[in-house]
Amino acid sequence: MRAPWRGAGQQRHQGMALPVVLILLALGAMLGVAGLRAALTTERLAGNLELSAQAQLNAEAALSRGLSALQDPAAMHVQPATVSLESLTWQDFTDPARFGGEAAASGGCVAPQRCVYRYLEAPSQRRQIVAMGAFITASGDLEAASRPVVAEVAFSRAAARLVRFVALADGRIVAPSDLASRADAHANAAVAADARIGLPAIDTSPPDAAVALNVRTDAQGQAYCRFEASGDRNGQVYHCPGRLEVAAAADFHHATLMARGDVTLAGQVGQGERLDVAILAGGDIRLSSTARAWLLAAGDIELEAGSRLAGALLAHGDMRIDGDLQHRVGHPRLPNSPVETRLVSWQ
Repeated sequence: MRAPWRGAGQQRHQGMALPVVLILLALGAMLGVAGLRAALTTERLAGNLELSAQAQLNAEAALSRGLSALQDPAAMHVQPATVSLESLTWQDFTDPARFGGEAAASGGCVAPQRCVYRYLEAPSQRRQIVAMGAFITASGDLEAASRPVVAEVAFSRAAARLVRFVALADGRIVAPSDLASRADAHANAAVAADARIGLPAIDTSPPDAAVALNVRTDAQGQAYCRFEASGDRNGQVYHCPGRLEVAAAADFHHATLMARGDVTLAGQVGQGERLDVAILAGGDIRLSSTARAWLLAAGDIELEAGSRLAGALLAHGDMRIDGDLQHRVGHPRLPNSPVETRLVSWQ
C-alpha cells in the first residue's frame, strides 16, 4: 500500500516540535531555579530576621539582669559613656578598650547566643544600664546583633553620691597619695567653690520600724549604746539616741545602724561579697576593724591604720584614711531617704 503523502509544511511543523519542547523545558527549569532561589532568599531573610529578633530579646534579658543586680548587694562598676549609643556596634560594646579596660558583664546567654550589659554614666549624671545581644558562630563570626537597649536609673541623693565616690568630704581628705589622686575621691575644701559637690544631710532620726538599742550612761553621764550582735540581722534598722559602740565581738551583716552621736566600729561589719550595711552617725565615725559598708557621718570619718573598708565614705567634716579603702557599691538601706534605686525609663 502506498504511504500517505505529506506536504512540506506539515514536515516543517513536525520538525519544530522538539525545539519548542526543549525551550519550554528550559523555561520551566529557569522558573524553577528562580523560584527556588527566591524561596532560599526568603528563608535566609526570615532566618536573619529571626536571629535579629532573638538577639533583641537577649538584650532585653541582659538589661533585666543588670537591673536586678542593683536590687541585690552586688558591685556596680560605673563607666563613663564615651561612645554614642545611636551608632554603637556589638564590636564596640564588647571591646574593653572602649570602656577603660572594663569587660562587659554577662547577661547569662548560652552560645551561640551572646548578651552582655554595662553600667554607664549618662550626661544627666544618672546611671544607665545598656545591653546588647548577638549570635556568634563557632568560628567567631557575627551572624546578628541587636540594637542597644537602655534603662536609665536614678538614685536617692545619698546613694547617688556613694555610687559615684569612694570618699566624699565637705572638708579635707588626708589619705595616701594614690587615693587622693583618684577621680572617685573628692574633698570640697580642696577645690574651688564652683567645683564643690553638695552633700545630703545625714538624718539620724529613727524610722518607725527601728529597733531601739539599750541606752547606758558612761562615767561622764553621756548616753551610749553597745552593739554586739552576730549573723544576719534581716535588714533591721537599729537606733541609738547617743554614742554607739560596735564591740569587737560583733560580727554581723544585713543591717543599718544609726546614732545621734559618734560611732566607733571595732567589730566585723558585713560578710562575704555582700554589701548590705549602712552606718549613719550624727557625729564622727571611727573604724579600727574590717567592714563592708557605707559610712555616712555628719562629722568626721577616720579609718585607723590596719583597718579595712570595702564600701564608700561620706562626711560633712574631714576624713583621715590610714587604713585600706576599696570602692564597693551594694544596696544598703538608707532610712528616711527616698528609694535608693528607681527606674526612670526603659528604652
